[in-house]
Amino acid sequence: MANFPSKLAFASFLQYAPRARSDPSELSRDVTYAVKQDGLVGKLRIIDFSAQRLSEEIGSHPFLKHYFNESVTLVPIPRSSPLVKPDALWPPLRICQSIMARGLAANILTCLQRSHSVQKSSTAPSGQRPSPRNHYDSVQVAERQLLTPKAITLVDDVITRGSSFVGLIPHLQETFPSVEIRCFALVRTISSGDIEKILDPIEGTITYNGFELHRHP
Repeated sequence: MANFPSKLAFASFLQYAPRARSDPSELSRDVTYAVKQDGLVGKLRIIDFSAQRLSEEIGSHPFLKHYFNESVTLVPIPRSSPLVKPDALWPPLRICQSIMARGLAANILTCLQRSHSVQKSSTAPSGQRPSPRNHYDSVQVAERQLLTPKAITLVDDVITRGSSFVGLIPHLQETFPSVEIRCFALVRTISSGDIEKILDPIEGTITYNGFELHRHP
């Protein structure tokens, strides 16, 4: 039986305001869409540009060094539906690859695989977003790929409430019980209000009481 964490730390690098109207907020929507599609904003491929900026900013935000260093193995969160083709778009994997290419990780382990689809949080009504249990039950660990890492950073493209992290952390803890595991999302969603800037590295917390998820900030 899954032991879901009641409190979980996470870090994020960019912020996104889906309903606000300021120029930075509107640009944040373009940036987030480009992250999800591995696309461009202007002439910039956003995932690669963000990874480069992460490598440049890591010295100014010491907490990021715990998430990205030469001892860390990156584990991408699976897409909401199973991969049908090996070359199918998988944004968290692309983020991992781009971060590793800049020397910020030791390797990548694609050990979490979606066995059946769950609703995308970004398109689901608030009462129908997948729960941590939904995420846990729809993912399997690919044992044939397992090597014991020194440390793990679980990577997602966008964090809304943190349900994916809470739901999938138990799989990694069950598989690697002695390994320190951290959670990182390239973009975090701001539920209301405008933002003044897109680049805003933070470390926050996700709390879960078995029914409700709360992310701060």
